Amino acid sequence: MHYSLLGALAVTGMFLLAPAAADAACCNVKAHVVPTIDVEAILLRQLRADPQLVPAPPVRQLAAVWFHRAVIVGRSMLQGRYVIEHDNDRMARGEPCTHIYAYADFADGDRTKPVAAFHCTHLERDRADQNTVVLVTAPDGRMQGLTEFQFAGETASHGYPTGR
Repeated sequence: MHYSLLGALAVTGMFLLAPAAADAACCNVKAHVVPTIDVEAILLRQLRADPQLVPAPPVRQLAAVWFHRAVIVGRSMLQGRYVIEHDNDRMARGEPCTHIYAYADFADGDRTKPVAAFHCTHLERDRADQNTVVLVTAPDGRMQGLTEFQFAGETASHGYPTGR
């Protein structure tokens, strides 16, 4: 008895859920067009408009880099693998916000001896898809100098201060 009732309910549900063509020819009613709403565009517009909804960048950001040729950063000459660290808390305290560490020291947990440290200059750029380091070739053609770096997903770039 219960199985036949359950079976009848299932068959009835299939008829109710089955698609059927709506024929408006029987009535003098115009078809109603429902406008589509681009929810994603509305949400993105709201995110851009409200700075409280846009997440702040992390306090400390890191990027591993490999300098294949010699690169001058301040008084240091770098070649090989390094970690660039930018710290917003240091910047707020007026300390050098960018530290560059030898990759091996950083991997060992030693953050006491950066090979270079400086106050960066804030630069506005297009959003970067990946971590980026901009180098300029010195007049001798052999050395390069760090001019700026940018973290993936950010529109802010961090420039090496000129004239120091």
